Amino acid sequence: MGERDRSEVGAGIEAKLAERNNNFIFALFGGCLMLLSLVLPFAYARKEVSLGLSALQVLLWAVFCAAWMRQGYLIEKAGAGFSSDDLGLKAESPSRLQEVLLYLLVFGPSCLAYIYVAQLNTAYFGFNYILMFVVAGFAPLIFPLWLAALYLLFQCFAWLLIGRLMWGGWMNLADVVTMVSGYFFSAMMFYIFRRERASRSRAFALSVELDKANEKLRAYSKQVEELAATQERNRIAREIHDTIGHSLTVVNMQLETAKALLEKDREKAASFLEKAQEVTKKGLAEVRSSVASLRSSPLDGVPLKRALESLAKSSLGLEVKLNFAVVEGGETVPAAAEAALYRSVQEALTNVRKHAAATEVSVRLDFSERNRVGLEVGDNGKGCSAASGGFGIMGIRERIQLLDGDVSFYTSPGEGFRLSISIPR
Repeated sequence: MGERDRSEVGAGIEAKLAERNNNFIFALFGGCLMLLSLVLPFAYARKEVSLGLSALQVLLWAVFCAAWMRQGYLIEKAGAGFSSDDLGLKAESPSRLQEVLLYLLVFGPSCLAYIYVAQLNTAYFGFNYILMFVVAGFAPLIFPLWLAALYLLFQCFAWLLIGRLMWGGWMNLADVVTMVSGYFFSAMMFYIFRRERASRSRAFALSVELDKANEKLRAYSKQVEELAATQERNRIAREIHDTIGHSLTVVNMQLETAKALLEKDREKAASFLEKAQEVTKKGLAEVRSSVASLRSSPLDGVPLKRALESLAKSSLGLEVKLNFAVVEGGETVPAAAEAALYRSVQEALTNVRKHAAATEVSVRLDFSERNRVGLEVGDNGKGCSAASGGFGIMGIRERIQLLDGDVSFYTSPGEGFRLSISIPR
């Protein structure tokens, strides 16, 4: 099993565990609520109970419990009921239609009927009032928010009529306000739960997608590294073929010719040997140049400021004035940063020789900041209108940005060119 498979399995187990805990809490809460709603009316009965009404009361309680469990199962199956942007009560799936019909025809009516019969049989009302809040809370899980609000208003009017039947008169204003406030508070709490659950589901899905995207990115990165390594191997192979292979071929031909002429014409054979020696020296120089370009650090153990000063002097020659300055501070710089700064200065000085026509160049190395090292290279050459540049400037920018550094170029016609670099250390 791969790393991605293990992460997906782990995330799936975690999500299922969280869902199981939530279901357990709601089941425990609902079970206690249902049990109390059955026991309390008989325990606190204020008159002698009727056998027939008691049987009807228990039957209605069982119907309400069954509807409550079935309603929860259907909502769980559908996800979270209707979303806020649903266009009416579309039967998008059988479970959605069952949710609506069960709520309108069984769940709500059985709750009101049970409360009415329990009060009629035992003269007890008290705790059973909570059951109406549960019914109200389910409304925003099943309907769109606006339709849930309309249904709750309808339920309030239905309850006013049932209250009149139970107590022989209309409820006073304080009780009505309490009832309406309780309904809508319960509905809003369930609605918040629904939104939180949907957000958690989206967050989990996005987390899984992010893990997959990161895994793909790692795979692509590995492919890029392999491709870069292959390209570098091919480049080195071409360089060996074009330089060392060519030199060795020429040397071999010169030696064979010298060998054939050695006894017949020693003077001519000696000239071929001299040519072979010249080609050999040239080949060795090309080998050293190739090896130098493949070094991990071009400084070869030399301190950065000394290496840059030596590079600047050797690159510019005597005809260009060099102003080399170092702002002292902590001089510990990572090897990768040293190499990037050295190559950047090397490229900048190459551009000065090729394009700037400058008479003065300044190189300033700044160690004054504790967490960064700065570098500036400027000249008084002819400058240019824009520093978009070619491969050289692009290479400097990519090299510095790979180290999370900052690089900028400043130039204008007749005002010279200035390179500014800052790298973390």
